[in-house]
Amino acid sequence: MSMRITAPRTAAMTAAKHRVRLPARMVLVYFLLAGLTLAIVMPFLWLFLGSFKSSFELMQNQSQTLWIKNPTLENYQRLFREYDFARYFLNSTIVAGVTAVFATSVSAFAGYSLARFTFAGKSFLSFLILLTQMIPVIATIIPLYLWFQWLHLLDTYWALIIAYNAFAIPFCTWLLRGFFMEIPKELEEAAEIDGAGQLGTFFRIVLPLSLPGLVATLIFSFILAWQEFLFAVTFTSKAELRTLTVGIAAMRGRDIVDWGLLNAGVVVSTVPLAVLFAFVQRYLVKGLTAGAVKG
Repeated sequence: MSMRITAPRTAAMTAAKHRVRLPARMVLVYFLLAGLTLAIVMPFLWLFLGSFKSSFELMQNQSQTLWIKNPTLENYQRLFREYDFARYFLNSTIVAGVTAVFATSVSAFAGYSLARFTFAGKSFLSFLILLTQMIPVIATIIPLYLWFQWLHLLDTYWALIIAYNAFAIPFCTWLLRGFFMEIPKELEEAAEIDGAGQLGTFFRIVLPLSLPGLVATLIFSFILAWQEFLFAVTFTSKAELRTLTVGIAAMRGRDIVDWGLLNAGVVVSTVPLAVLFAFVQRYLVKGLTAGAVKG
């Protein structure tokens, strides 16, 4: 009888210990996550608040604080008054938009081919696609520059679009390949039995089911082109063709750095990406995690 009473008591004590330890661990985890989040957000918060500070206030020692003594929109007004920032914004939008649409379109066909078809050299081609991600960007600057010079593409949108797609398409192809492999083949076989052709099945069945992956690919391509600097500063020299990254870099003075103006420029260039992430966050997460189990 005593053994029967002791066993439940021991189990209850063990369960009580676990109940005490679990909240302590969760508190530690939340504390670490809060500290990590604060470390990531703090530079962006300082940058955002600094865009509303005057140049005089930013040059003082107190400028390292987040407090704003005299909020002002002067930096944003100067951004569009003293620089052709609207043109920079338009250039980045054109280049990033065309790159995203073209890279996603080509990668959709290429990724589906690698996921569904069997052909000679498929494994080697897949290896070459991965190999392109290991090539340093700086190693391609001179060959691309000479090629664009020979084709008279320097100081044009086409030079940037071609260069960005050269790096976006391989990664996007591999990303969509993993997503297409998650789609059951039975759905495509059923469509073919109903009389749909290969292209009909691809456009009517595969693409609608692949919407999260397509959105993730589109966003990745857009961000790659939007924030790129090295190609933009190398292949374009005209002021009217500057993208946002090159335009912001050109605002830095030789002796004095106007931090308020730079902060405002970075904030304006970041807003479109923040809005884009807010609307398509769930598609991005689902698209990037697709194919994590099957490879």
